[in-house]
Amino acid sequence: MNGSPPSDCLSYVALVGGDKCSLYTLRCLIESEHPPAGVVVVEQSGFSSRLASERRVIRRHGILRRLSQIVVGIIHRFLDGARDRELLEQIYPDEDHESLLQRASLQGVGVLKAETYHSVEALSFIREFDPAFLVCDTPFWVEKKVRELVPPMRVIGSHPGVVPWYRGAHSAFWCRYLGESEKNGFSIFCIDGGVDSGPLISTHHRPYRGELSYRGNDYLLLEEASRRIVQIAESLAKGLKVEPTAQWPLENEQIRRAPGLLDYFRFRARERSRLRAA
Repeated sequence: MNGSPPSDCLSYVALVGGDKCSLYTLRCLIESEHPPAGVVVVEQSGFSSRLASERRVIRRHGILRRLSQIVVGIIHRFLDGARDRELLEQIYPDEDHESLLQRASLQGVGVLKAETYHSVEALSFIREFDPAFLVCDTPFWVEKKVRELVPPMRVIGSHPGVVPWYRGAHSAFWCRYLGESEKNGFSIFCIDGGVDSGPLISTHHRPYRGELSYRGNDYLLLEEASRRIVQIAESLAKGLKVEPTAQWPLENEQIRRAPGLLDYFRFRARERSRLRAA
């Protein structure tokens, strides 16, 4: 079951979700010069998982704020959903989820589907490979007991936002909304116990594309971040040193949440003004 990395490179394990962006990262990893020894896939789909997630959000932000965010999602899908889907089809290859995992297995990569990364089964699976580092592309939290399976600052993740200024959700939206489009971009960093707050490996600024929706801009950043994190994984697997630096300043105000109705309508009004001025 377990894949073996080439004898001249370090072993690592990938932690991914079941969404298109995460699976694209997995595809890039298994097609790279130094693929992972194993991969843990967590999806947490279904009504019970969604309900548990909604309860956590409501406890943090309140039911009115959450309802506002849900309505924004519905309106956005109505107004921009078609072009968002078209962009996703252009960016991400239409590969069946199971076919990709089967291809990984045939290539010698160990594959485990789990409910969480910190389940007994997942922890045991990861330990089998004695990984030098972990590569994460997932919407789910990576618990401390998982991060402690590798040396400090060797759990590598990415974020479609320039940290520390834009951490959390929808960074492309917020940098545009706040008039800081020059801070649109993505970041590669070491995952810690905070929200996108771990030691920074690199940041990459990209122009905000006004002809796309803010979600479309997120998709572009996620795709490029996937390719960049694969490059980092290959460097680490070869034994090359990556020297992260602490993020500074770290402030709670930098953690962004999904926009509410008022934020969304103001955003669209400002975008219309920009188009008229162009």
